Order: sequence, then structure tokens, then C-alpha cells
Amino acid sequence: MTSLGRGVFVPVPTFFKENEDLDLEAFDKHIQYLGKTGLSGIVVLGSMGEAVALSEDERTQVIRQCVESVQKHDSTLKVIAGTSAQSARTTVLYTQQAKEAGAEFVLVLPPSFYRGSIDDESLINFYTEVADKSPLPVVIYNYPGVCQGLDISTAVLVKLAKHKNIIGIKGTDGNVGKMADLVEKTDPTEVTLLAGSVDFFVPELLIGAVGLIPGAGNVFPSLCVELQRLFENGQLKEAVALQRQLVEPDDAICRWHGIPGAKSYIQKKLGYGNGITRNPLHKATDAQKARIEEAVEKAFALEQDFQKKK
Repeated sequence: MTSLGRGVFVPVPTFFKENEDLDLEAFDKHIQYLGKTGLSGIVVLGSMGEAVALSEDERTQVIRQCVESVQKHDSTLKVIAGTSAQSARTTVLYTQQAKEAGAEFVLVLPPSFYRGSIDDESLINFYTEVADKSPLPVVIYNYPGVCQGLDISTAVLVKLAKHKNIIGIKGTDGNVGKMADLVEKTDPTEVTLLAGSVDFFVPELLIGAVGLIPGAGNVFPSLCVELQRLFENGQLKEAVALQRQLVEPDDAICRWHGIPGAKSYIQKKLGYGNGITRNPLHKATDAQKARIEEAVEKAFALEQDFQKKK
């Protein structure tokens, strides 16, 4: 097992006031909601966190608030900061700033702005330089959906996984076969393999993944943790039954209407955040909100039951 360990790490939103200034009070409330639910950690400034819409100073403020809130509400949580940028140089800079702000690990997407010129050699050079110079352990983030379809190959990931400072891979490509291949070709003492969405978590646990970074964990963190607990306790039938119940709620929160949809649900059910995103993103419509609420209602009620029992 790597220093990251195993388990569920929730990628949190960055909250804003009506004028789009940072709402660090809402952020603190959200960490309080997630604390003591059995999570292994928090991912701040991931794709769910609108990192691309923040200034350098704001990035530092949010990471510092995350670290402070974790210490206040659940000091067992590890803090992973997204430090993705379009050059190795800037990624290293963001990583150094993340360390100074108190993060323990970093999560890094591949550069994709110049998609047509990014080949396997480019990716190997990029991640090698970042890992060589990073003061924090690096988790590779493979998410073709936000990288112009760039999907890091198994061969490249296996090669990079041998770097002593690359300790994890998050796969949000939804490719269970690819995860199985990574399990077969990497050493679990060197790299932690993480599913990138709860809707395929049990299938990836079955083939050897040991953790999860789920956007839907912002709403039902305990259920994400329970999926892994059931699987690891040999209760496969129960794990599969719960997995089936979470597929549509996960889609509704994370994909139907993106971050605005997720934030609207958090505002409605948890009472903070105002559903605000930064321009050009805009608030979910009333019809979109109602559709999400209907799809997530049963899962959220189950989450509330789990939390009451703890």
C-alpha cells in the first residue's frame, strides 16, 4: 500500500457568493458535512472544484481553508490538491504552492490545450518532470472528458507508475478493462488505483482497484464508503444491490447538468453554497433542479439514515 492508502476521497466544489467571490464559510460547512463519514480524504481544486476559474491567490485560499476545515472537523482526512496546468513548469509551481498551503498529495491532469501535439513522449516527459520536481506525491488524473478526449494509454501509465513520486492513478475514463490491465501490470505497493466515479465502483473493486474519487460523494459520502466496506467484507450481493441504487443518482448529480446541478442539490438539501458557479457556468434551472431531486431522493434518504446511525 502506498502513502495514499485506500478508500474514498471526495472531490469537493469551490463555493461562491452571489457576486462570485469565494464563500469559504460554505466550504467549511461542507467539510463538516463530509467529516466523520468514513472517508479517507478530500480532493480540493479537482474538476468538481472549478479550479480553472480561480486565480493563484484564490487557489491558495481554498487549499488553506480545506486544510483548516479538515483539522477542525475530521483530522483523519488526507488532503489532495488539484494542481493541473498546461505546462510542467506551471504545474510544479502550483504544486509548490499547494504544499505551502498544507496539502499532502497532488492530483494532475494531462495537458491537453495543444491536443494535436501531445503524444506518449509528451505525456511521459510532462509527468516525469512534474514528479521529479514536486515536493508532494503525485496522483495521475486520467479524464478524457475534460481533456479534449486525451486518454492516457495503459503503456504510458504503467511506465509512469514506476516513478517513486507517482503514487496513484485516478481513472475517470470508465474503462473497467483498462483498470484490470493496470492492476495486472502495476505494483500495489507503488501505486494506488482509484475509480473515478461511483457508478462503476464495484466492478473496479472486483478487478483490483482499492479506492474511489466520486463527485457524488459530496451528497452521499457514507454510501460510497459503505460500498467498499461491503465488498471488502465479502458481502458481494449487498454491495451489488447498493451499487445498482447509486447509478442514476450519480448520473444525476455529476453528469446531467454538471457542476451547476451538483451545487443546486447541495444548496437545496444541505442549505449552503447558493448554487453559484463562475461565469460562463450558470445556475441550474428550476426544471433541472427538480429532475435531479427526483432522481437522488431515495439515495439521499438512505444517506441520512446511515449518518444517523453513526
